[in-house]
Amino acid sequence: MSKKINWKKEAISWGLMIAIFGTLYLTGWHTPVMGKIQSWFLATHIFTPSIEEEHKTPFNFDGILITPEGERIAYSELKDKTIFINYWATWCPPCLGEMPHIEKLYLQLKDNPDVVFLMVSKDSEFNKAIKFKAKKEYELPIFQELKSPTQLQSQILPTTFVIKNEKIAFRKEGMSNFNTEDFKNFLIEN
Repeated sequence: MSKKINWKKEAISWGLMIAIFGTLYLTGWHTPVMGKIQSWFLATHIFTPSIEEEHKTPFNFDGILITPEGERIAYSELKDKTIFINYWATWCPPCLGEMPHIEKLYLQLKDNPDVVFLMVSKDSEFNKAIKFKAKKEYELPIFQELKSPTQLQSQILPTTFVIKNEKIAFRKEGMSNFNTEDFKNFLIEN
């Protein structure tokens, strides 16, 4: 027995969905809304990083960062630190989804002198990242790269690296919830 389709009901349903998504897109709210939904998924701890997949590639500290205030920082100045590097952009929903979780991890470790967080914006206009951080009231330090180390190249956002003992110890392409006890211990252990 085939079920008769109520075309009027179908048209209303599709029209409503198109109107909602169209409104989100036209108002520019699609990115933050998708980021929020992805953040909720991350809060379930389904997407947590696998630390077992460690890398031990020697890292070339040849990059240069710039702060929102215009200060230049060479990666080579951070050789003796554990460096958490996250590439992100304000237009990237998965980046926005994982950022509240990275913020929580940062707040737990910000007073540890051996761990440095570098949130590297890939926005074409760095001012967008600066405004986003201010609006969200994040404490995470954001940067723009003037010169990127070749080993940190990726076509995927977000991408996260951890540099430990002058080696790339961790690489993750795509979103993840880094605010776990295991990952925190990974960052603070030698």
